[in-house]
Amino acid sequence: MNLITAVITGLLTAGFLATGGMKLAGLPQSLEVRDHLGIPASSWLAIGALEVAGAVGAAVGLAVRPLGLAATGGLVLLAIGAVATHVRAKDPASEAAPAGVALLLAAAALALQMATA
Repeated sequence: MNLITAVITGLLTAGFLATGGMKLAGLPQSLEVRDHLGIPASSWLAIGALEVAGAVGAAVGLAVRPLGLAATGGLVLLAIGAVATHVRAKDPASEAAPAGVALLLAAAALALQMATA
């Protein structure tokens, strides 16, 4: 593992811990986004749990490579779903940008982890 892999994975972990935690905590701004996107409450909580689990797995995966690859791959899929959901809602780019950044970070972390595996 090199420094850039650790930094990108750390940023990815922090981002998904934050967004997943907001969903699980039911913060008002998170619930507004959920309602705007038309996602059921139970699905929103499941997404939050997957984000937190993926973030933890990505971080631990820096030491346990197969776990990191699986968790980071899962975060890529979650981020693809987020971008697709914003597109479906016809959100402007400014509202979909955080999902796009999450996708870029997840893809970069996965590529870096694969390259150092």
